[in-house]
Amino acid sequence: MRPELAGALIRRARLEKNWSQEGLCRGICSISWLSKIEAGREGADPELVAALFARLGLETDETPEAAELIERCYEAAFALDYKRWDSLRAELGVAGLEKGPYCVDAALLGRLFSEEKGAPDWVRAMEDVLEPRQRSLLLWLSGDFEALCRFDGSACAFYLYGYEAYCAGNNTLALELLERTCRLAADEGRLRILMNARVTIGNCYSNGMQYEAMLRHYAAAERMARTLGDDDTVRSIEYNRAATALELGRAQEAYDALTKLGAESAMELHKLAAACELLGRREEALAVLDRAESPETPSPEPARSLAPRICGLVRYRLEHPDYLERQEYGAELMELFETMRRELPIGYASFHLPRVLEWLRARRMYRQAYELLLDFPGYRG
Repeated sequence: MRPELAGALIRRARLEKNWSQEGLCRGICSISWLSKIEAGREGADPELVAALFARLGLETDETPEAAELIERCYEAAFALDYKRWDSLRAELGVAGLEKGPYCVDAALLGRLFSEEKGAPDWVRAMEDVLEPRQRSLLLWLSGDFEALCRFDGSACAFYLYGYEAYCAGNNTLALELLERTCRLAADEGRLRILMNARVTIGNCYSNGMQYEAMLRHYAAAERMARTLGDDDTVRSIEYNRAATALELGRAQEAYDALTKLGAESAMELHKLAAACELLGRREEALAVLDRAESPETPSPEPARSLAPRICGLVRYRLEHPDYLERQEYGAELMELFETMRRELPIGYASFHLPRVLEWLRARRMYRQAYELLLDFPGYRG
């Protein structure tokens, strides 16, 4: 462990216990020497650090098992290997590294891909003494991906920044960053990051209704996903193809693709119901919605909490042919649309844009429709 980090950990543990420097160092070293150690201005004999750690209830042993686990966690994190990360997170949770030399790594890695946002405050307080990959994780957890790219410059960093831009609807910036991600990932041998970048580029072109460009990038990503044995990504690509076809009015094409896929999740079934709606298959659409709204039907993130309302819009239209005359339909549509714009990747709102425009035009709200279209420059309705 670097002396600067050891000193920061000693100071943190001492303050947590509300101990004075004199109380901690009595019988071990002088107060002035402890002050220098805590400030990171002086190195210290390992035995001295071990004595201070022991008095504070900390551990100094860097066991091979702990070191190997931390290395595997970093590799999975910076390779964006989400599936592998699930099992590693469980290992990390029971490894008991909170009081050892890997406590900072464990704290940062434990927050990654979890529901807790941001880095722990105590880690932020010692930012200046963190090692490079710890600082990279700190920036990642802080959501400052532009700074992460400047500091790190890796394929992972540029992908995270590009994905953030895509989710915000900034396709121009997203495509620039993701194309750079592809070059870096190829140089670094990061096939999974390259695959994710191609998928997200395809999503950008999907949002812009550039169907052929979307298909080209999805095809490349699908080949990589099959090579990696990543069935979830293959399924996601097939779903996105069908959803884009549906947005472009190719209802039969979308219906055939979703039927072949074997729609199972709430969002897959939602798209199948919407295809049935456009094809005039009302009873089939209602039956599909029954499945989508069942408690047993999986509804993965990020749309889990909104899935019932998203499906509910299709059901409302099927059950109320005069839906364009009903204020409650418009109120729910517009509120849900704005919620999706705030909380979900832009593709969710983009999919519902035609229905929002339909509502605005039916009420002769042409100015609002025009202003909305300025926020979706790629829309070709």
